[in-house]
Amino acid sequence: MEDIIETELDSMAIILHAGNAKSSAYEALVEAKQLKFENFALQYSEAKKELNLAHRAHAELLRKLSAADKMKEVDLLLVHAEGHLSSTAFAVDMIGELCEIYQWKGSIING
Repeated sequence: MEDIIETELDSMAIILHAGNAKSSAYEALVEAKQLKFENFALQYSEAKKELNLAHRAHAELLRKLSAADKMKEVDLLLVHAEGHLSSTAFAVDMIGELCEIYQWKGSIING
């Protein structure tokens, strides 16, 4: 039973950090739309930091499962956490790309 609790807590850590990353990334996007690029950089940096923490939690969980030879015992919460992590990584990357477009737009507007 203890292994299940540890897996659940690790899965929740992935979800927590991925959620924080996604929130910060979308806050960064709001700043980019308003052409506030310094604020964008702060929020985007926070998003990348949280995404890194989520990836670390995921890697650690996979190491634990592998070391205990329990890779076949993946639960639904872990599957959810991995899906959340993947979609967040995509969102953070795309928001970074969108900011480049907004910076280009800002350079045209500001001449």
